[in-house]
Amino acid sequence: MSTSAPFSIDWIWAILWTLLRISGFFVTAPFWGHRAIPAKVKVPVALVFAMGVGPVISGFDQTIPQSLWGIGGWAVHEIMVGSLIGFAFATLFWAIRMAGDMVGLQMGFAIVNVIDPTTSGQVSLIGEFKYILAMLILLVLDGHHLMISALIDSYRLIPIGHGVLGDNAFDQIVRVTTTMFVTAVKIGAPMMITLLMTDVALGIVARTVPQMNIFIVGFPLKIGIGFLILAASMPLLTQLFSRTLTDIQISTQRLIAAMMAA
Repeated sequence: MSTSAPFSIDWIWAILWTLLRISGFFVTAPFWGHRAIPAKVKVPVALVFAMGVGPVISGFDQTIPQSLWGIGGWAVHEIMVGSLIGFAFATLFWAIRMAGDMVGLQMGFAIVNVIDPTTSGQVSLIGEFKYILAMLILLVLDGHHLMISALIDSYRLIPIGHGVLGDNAFDQIVRVTTTMFVTAVKIGAPMMITLLMTDVALGIVARTVPQMNIFIVGFPLKIGIGFLILAASMPLLTQLFSRTLTDIQISTQRLIAAMMAA
């Protein structure tokens, strides 16, 4: 595609269509779509991305639908493509929060909840802590730029107005979602196994020393052991997050390829 003159009709159309996919990405992607970032910041950032990317995207189809239904279909399609790319990366953070919820439940923090600003709902204290820590690791590993790179690459593989959300794309979405549960178990495994062994040990003590009030002893003991293992497993979380982020990037590429080949 030849670069259009500034402020021409083609230039404006390119920016508007590009802005739709970027907007869908900003709704679901971690960090970029976080509710802590106000809309008055997100909108200018998305517009700057669209102005930088739109006019130079190769493969842009100049044949814009003439009917209102056709334009609406294109708009929904572009928003869906951007949302699915952000969704693929968001599954990693959902897995981390899920692991924290499972660990918090075993530690005895079932009723210790905080308000999550992203969903405006109550979440586990350990889950929110792991989520915030994962967000910091994402910034340290330059993952926010990695997500933008995946979004920009999608324009080369799926030009505006192209690609189909068919069975292949749905299959990749299911695979990414399934991986989320496996990742949650991997992240929470060290603490879950340790706390399970603690429960077994407390059960043995309760049987051998019946006069001991195991509930009074076990509750603070499990909390203390849980925090010790949580601190000791921080390096493991960083390494696992880095490897899983790479896997999510590969899964996102496969999702884009599935939409392209559908």
